[in-house]
Amino acid sequence: MSKTPAGTYRANWRDSADRQKAKTFRTKKEANAFLAEVEGALNRGTYVDPHAGRLRFGEFVTRWLAGRSVEARTAERTDSMLRAHLLPQWADWPLAKIDYLAVQEWVTNLGRTLAPSTTAKHLGMLSMIMQTAIRARLIAVNPCEGVRVPRNRAREARAGTISRKAFFGRLLPAVPAEHRGIVCAAAGAGLRWGECAGLPWEAVDLDRGLLHVAQVAVETHGGIVLRTYPKTRAGVRTVPMPPFLVDELRRRRGAAVPDGRALVFADRDGGPQRRSNFRRRVWLPSLVRAGLLGRVAEVAPGRWVASWPDRDGREDRAEFADEAAAVAHAAASAFGGLRFHDLRHSYITWLVTDGVPVNVVRRVVGHEKASTTLNRYTHTPDDYADRVRLTFADDSLTFRPAPRPTDLGEVPLPGRERFRERDDPRRGETGVVGRFGSGGVEPNQLSGHGGCNR
Repeated sequence: MSKTPAGTYRANWRDSADRQKAKTFRTKKEANAFLAEVEGALNRGTYVDPHAGRLRFGEFVTRWLAGRSVEARTAERTDSMLRAHLLPQWADWPLAKIDYLAVQEWVTNLGRTLAPSTTAKHLGMLSMIMQTAIRARLIAVNPCEGVRVPRNRAREARAGTISRKAFFGRLLPAVPAEHRGIVCAAAGAGLRWGECAGLPWEAVDLDRGLLHVAQVAVETHGGIVLRTYPKTRAGVRTVPMPPFLVDELRRRRGAAVPDGRALVFADRDGGPQRRSNFRRRVWLPSLVRAGLLGRVAEVAPGRWVASWPDRDGREDRAEFADEAAAVAHAAASAFGGLRFHDLRHSYITWLVTDGVPVNVVRRVVGHEKASTTLNRYTHTPDDYADRVRLTFADDSLTFRPAPRPTDLGEVPLPGRERFRERDDPRRGETGVVGRFGSGGVEPNQLSGHGGCNR
């Protein structure tokens, strides 16, 4: 350490590569403290060059992207997020200048226009980039740690499932016959869109009622490609098909045995369907016809009135000369509605609600962790109130006061009646005879039809 002509103090040290480094401080005490910190970091192997953080975020992102090896769809999504929100905010910032407060302010501003889940994805990407900078010894800490994503209650809490009654009674009849198979595959086997679009006939065993998931269709800006492996390792699975799905696939296949490599739900050219086209041409109009996204009604011969919800939840209306035009307009104008992926949510919720063990559900839907199945993909069914009441519908569960000694015609010894109740092997700790065990909970109630779905 040396004193400069300006009266400040220059701390000199050698880094882990034995290169000479220097930094100036206002006081000798500050310089000594810094040198002690540097020496400790060098000994622990955690040394970070204080000048390395001068590298600008935009320059580092270029290097970060060059070192990545990801799927084409992931790369496109990353580029989109960088262009839209990360680079406009951080490109000119030195890495060391990006601190917790700046990141929290940025996230809060994003949350005013984006959904919480989308905001969290942008924060996650920034955190991933900064974590790479830590590994590269350019910064010491990740400024994204502890940053909170604001909740936007106006955008939260929308329906994510459909009941089986509504699915079979309203939605499925409203779907054109040639497209019912793919809808049944999502609701009857829990398949994702890419798994449906990429499903070949050789993966379907109609005689045994089994469906093997391995090939998926992935959409990119350059087109749709078939990938011979699913989203995760757990995604490779065999799913038992319910009878309604087997019957629908039999009708779709017909009498002739198709080529095993041919797609079950191919488009007119034999290739995989594009999700956006299916949503616009089939899915949304089907929701409208089913009364699940606005409604269309004939008020007089040649007069059809369509109504649909707008972005603010208000109802818009318009009149048309025929039903097809009314349905098309409502489908194109309506906001919200059930997503195709919500059929997968519904499938999982149906299984869990009916008491299928979570570890089995996790396996058939291709989740690596059971927590994902419970936390993200199960929802409260519409008839939850009736299910809760049915849990206590057995008359033996009804509480009745114990009879008084005088009602029995005899007077028991003091305390004897209490011990008789407690010693009864059919009784729980409360002394009420019923189906419950000593803990007050019947084991099969947790996995039976009265079970909880979350």
